[in-house]
Amino acid sequence: MPNNGQIGLLIGAVVMFALAGVMSFSRLWKDTNAARLASKVCLYWGLLAAIGVLVWHGSTRGGWMPIGDNFDALIWLGVLLAFFVIYVQRTGSLKALDWFILPVVVLLLICAAVFGRVEYQQYVNQAWMNIHLFSCFAGAAGFAVAAASGAMYVLASARLRNKQASGNYLASLERLEHLTMTAVTLGFALLTIGIITGLIGLIGQGKPTQPAKVILAGGVWVIYAIVLHAPINPVFRGRRAALLSVVGFVLMVAALVAAQFSPGGR
Repeated sequence: MPNNGQIGLLIGAVVMFALAGVMSFSRLWKDTNAARLASKVCLYWGLLAAIGVLVWHGSTRGGWMPIGDNFDALIWLGVLLAFFVIYVQRTGSLKALDWFILPVVVLLLICAAVFGRVEYQQYVNQAWMNIHLFSCFAGAAGFAVAAASGAMYVLASARLRNKQASGNYLASLERLEHLTMTAVTLGFALLTIGIITGLIGLIGQGKPTQPAKVILAGGVWVIYAIVLHAPINPVFRGRRAALLSVVGFVLMVAALVAAQFSPGGR
């Protein structure tokens, strides 16, 4: 279980990421170099603090394997998304994406603090379970990107319908749709692997099926299957596919929460 110092440092990371998001979002009204620099500084400090928590926590529990428990797993997912935000900022391809991803990072770190304090849940060191955990959390990262780009698509589409200029902050609808489909494709493949390996692991260990987790995971799989086939089904293209990607991510988060509170952990 993480100690008070690690939780305190994690809270510091949450504050930095939240400030980074607020500073970035404020540029919608007044774009200044000071706001841009402040957002980047807060983002980098938040990332360093989160990595510091991982190193500190790994040293105290005597293991350096990534995703060693639920505390590590949620922080790692947040760190990966933060790195993606930095990459997007450096390339300048989707300037406003951090408005949508940084709140997800903050939520993940808060969940890490809550679940990490409630129960130290060490993950099973078996091949099927390791593959299952990696694919599920990597798939969740892909779905988080898809949800963020989908939310941006809905916002950009609404501004266009209201004849409001998007400026240089929101990417074109075509680019956002392409990013959503790419992230969904990656996340869907990983989720499929995660579901199959998870079921095999449960059967092999003789554990009872967890209805809430299975139903939610199945719902996520169906929703993203619909989004994935949007190019050949005009009914679910554009705004509807973007909305489905957001709904699917909400269900994915619910499935992860259900996994934490269900008997046996997974």
